[in-house]
Amino acid sequence: MSLIGDTKMDILIELKNGQAHGYAIAEEIGVSSGGIYTHLNELEKEGMIAVTEQREEGRKPSVFS
Repeated sequence: MSLIGDTKMDILIELKNGQAHGYAIAEEIGVSSGGIYTHLNELEKEGMIAVTEQREEGRKPSVFS
């Protein structure tokens, strides 16, 4: 029995390579761009990833690491 789901594990493996935006992670691991943020938010709440924001022309996309 796994303590973490396959999708969350794939996210952690992807982030091991460096910071990324949610959409880029979703594309890389084959998850819907809408569904990825549920997993990312859960990982953040569990203290397994950190979220930073970078301003791009008035927008503040989240960057996960």
